[in-house]
Amino acid sequence: MKKLGLKFFVPALLLIIGIWCLTGFYTLRSDGGEQAVIMRFGKHIRTEDEAGLKWHLPYPIESVEIVKCDVVRSLELGYRTQQTGGMDQQPVYTEVPEESLMITGDENLVHTESVIQYRIKNVADYLFNVRQAPEALKIAAEASVRRVVANHDLDDVLTDQKDAIQSEILFDLQTICDEYGLGIEIIKVALQDVYAPDEVADAFTDVIKAREDMNRYINEAQKKANEIVPAAEAKQQEILNEANAYKEKRIAEAKGDVENFKQVLARYSLGPEVTRTRMYLETMREVLPKAKIYIMKDGGQTLRLLSLGSETATPAGYSPYGGVALENGNNGQE
Repeated sequence: MKKLGLKFFVPALLLIIGIWCLTGFYTLRSDGGEQAVIMRFGKHIRTEDEAGLKWHLPYPIESVEIVKCDVVRSLELGYRTQQTGGMDQQPVYTEVPEESLMITGDENLVHTESVIQYRIKNVADYLFNVRQAPEALKIAAEASVRRVVANHDLDDVLTDQKDAIQSEILFDLQTICDEYGLGIEIIKVALQDVYAPDEVADAFTDVIKAREDMNRYINEAQKKANEIVPAAEAKQQEILNEANAYKEKRIAEAKGDVENFKQVLARYSLGPEVTRTRMYLETMREVLPKAKIYIMKDGGQTLRLLSLGSETATPAGYSPYGGVALENGNNGQE
């Protein structure tokens, strides 16, 4: 019986030990960034982060806890999602006033519903540094939101300072997480909804509409300015171009007049009397364009057979200008 008992006891023991050893196998998946925390008699000894088949000393010597670290988790403040909308369903939310109601810097009450997105960056710190890390994160997030909202006026929270407030909450909350050693990285802080209490909701709605109207008027004015200013600048450039062209034209004409005067001066120096007579005749022709011209001899007699223009020269008396007489065709003056 003893021999028979040993014959069955040893294989059974080996079988039990084999099954016990098989319970130490576990698998880490690459999707979600799974990490395994190995604990020996409840004490953390190592962390496995490489994907694949792993083994540890089975329970109760060692235990393993697998956590997905790359998964983005969400923390809701001021509301809770009761039902996620499917293909044909709308999501259902429940308000949590004791979390959302807070006071602003100008001592006004406001409801602030926000969501915090985070991921685990150090799984050992997340599991062992703080008891109930998600609950600690919730308390820290609510404190950060209340502190930042209390540092801003109501108009800033309701209207155009939301982005700055969200960035400030993210920085403040990340600082708290690092001080507590939560092993958490805050990815995003979003103010889902900010609204005034029901008692003053209508007044604040009017304020928001007035602010929107102001922004719309500013945008319309900016649009009008964008249309007018380029046209005015183009007109300005056109006027400048015309002025520069007129300037160049006047300079060229002046230079031409100078050159013409130099040529006249050169010819005048060759024959001053002839030049004076010619210039006199040209000037009189411009002053009296309809005057009849007669060529006369020194004795006061005209040259009868000399044709000038469309008229034949006829006697017109004596000219005091050296034999040349000009008669105005309009009033008969010489």
